[in-house]
Amino acid sequence: MDGVSSPIFVCETCGLGHYHPMPPFEEVAAFYPTAYYGDPGKKFRPLIEQLVRFVGRRHLRFLSRDLPRKARVLDVGCGRGVLLGPLAEMGFEAHGVEMSEDAVRGADPRAEIRVAPTLEKAGYPKEWFDEIILWHVLEHLRDPRETLEECRRILKVGGKIIVSLPNFSSYQARFGGADWFHLDPPRHLFHFPARALRRLLERSGFRCLSGHHFSLRQNPFGWIQTALNKMPGMPRNALYTMLYQGSGVERAKLGRVGRAGCWAFFVLSSPIALALSVAAAIARRGATIHIVARREV
Repeated sequence: MDGVSSPIFVCETCGLGHYHPMPPFEEVAAFYPTAYYGDPGKKFRPLIEQLVRFVGRRHLRFLSRDLPRKARVLDVGCGRGVLLGPLAEMGFEAHGVEMSEDAVRGADPRAEIRVAPTLEKAGYPKEWFDEIILWHVLEHLRDPRETLEECRRILKVGGKIIVSLPNFSSYQARFGGADWFHLDPPRHLFHFPARALRRLLERSGFRCLSGHHFSLRQNPFGWIQTALNKMPGMPRNALYTMLYQGSGVERAKLGRVGRAGCWAFFVLSSPIALALSVAAAIARRGATIHIVARREV
């Protein structure tokens, strides 16, 4: 699928989807070129970049809830550091870990970022962090359980871990099928339904406290782009390609009429997509899920 030779298998018991066999590291790494991360510190077109950062600052209120001032927070897979700058502004000690040097170019200099192939190799001390965030990261990793077990080791007793990822058991995933925007093959190596994520967290030594199914940043856009993907003749993820900072060549392939059609569909369908996202969240079948869990003794 999309350049990866391994098929996606779905477990009949827990609903977890994953490549089998797992593609070689070199095969997957080829799908993260420098252009994937955009220009230094910027991934999307200027207006969209501002909106992404605005929404990121708003949801930091949720991420930082109940944290003491100067708490030490780690963002695993921090990318461009969208969360790290605002965390530092709020008085927290902001740390990030990322696999790619390209990804962290332009990140806020107040954040301490380590570049390492895995969380374990980043070399953090035992029971060091007050909170760990994995925001749309776990599905990209070759060994999610190993990463969560390392999170438990470096998280203080009583500390929180917040994990967010696409919900493979969502209404949006069911509607989209192979055209689902958040499927994102081949970069997403695992596809978690909500119950599989909860079970993995519990088996890794955490107690799940709450689950949340609404994301203003992710869910409405997912409905719009998935619907576009299902239209005959429409290039996959065409709207996302238009908004992407480093994809001028791909935007040109859409043509003026194609770009105008995407913009019109985006504007007209946004209210419907928002309503669908709210309804799905109420039914606890939102397109994304984030779970708050605590490290027990």
